[in-house]
Amino acid sequence: MIGFFGGSFDPVHFGHLKSASKLKEQLNLSDLFLMPCAEPVHKDGLTFSKNQRLKMLQLGVQEFNELSIDTREIERTGGSYTIDSLMEIKTEHPAIPVCLIVGMDGFINLHTWKDWQKFYHYVHLVVIARPDYHPDDNLTQSFTQAQKMTDLYKQDSGLLYFADTGLLNISSSDIRSILFNTTLSGKIVNKQSLSGLLPNSIINYIDQI
Repeated sequence: MIGFFGGSFDPVHFGHLKSASKLKEQLNLSDLFLMPCAEPVHKDGLTFSKNQRLKMLQLGVQEFNELSIDTREIERTGGSYTIDSLMEIKTEHPAIPVCLIVGMDGFINLHTWKDWQKFYHYVHLVVIARPDYHPDDNLTQSFTQAQKMTDLYKQDSGLLYFADTGLLNISSSDIRSILFNTTLSGKIVNKQSLSGLLPNSIINYIDQI
């Protein structure tokens, strides 16, 4: 079984990296790919360019080398739709189960994603818990909820699994707020304010942008 963790990663942080690493182990995934999108349809403009976000992901997986990067969406022109990626991925991996990993905030907004009702044809949906986010029962109607992790190995797609990775209350928006409030002449005034939120290699990279 393999997993794909999609997002804008604007920027990638320990909440993404540590959750992904823990999920790879918990779900016994042979591979877990971080899949950055180019132009997210459901968000306003991004702070960092796609090349900058990809560079930060590359720095992140140097520290978390059990993780990989899938660049299909960030290389795609125009709007980035998850359904297109899922169809491609399933064509590439027809014989093994595939998991799409999303945060609870993304899951709550799943009904706004293009053709979300068709996702179950291609993947299992694995949801990472987030503080203060709670699912609506109506959101689970296209998937059958798995009672335990091993259920995901019994069929190729169509199951919903709520993963407990331990809650890391970190968000990219919080990090962007810190950056905007602690920069002077383009440099980060106090790198300690970001310590524990991002790998040092990414903090140093942002400081040089």
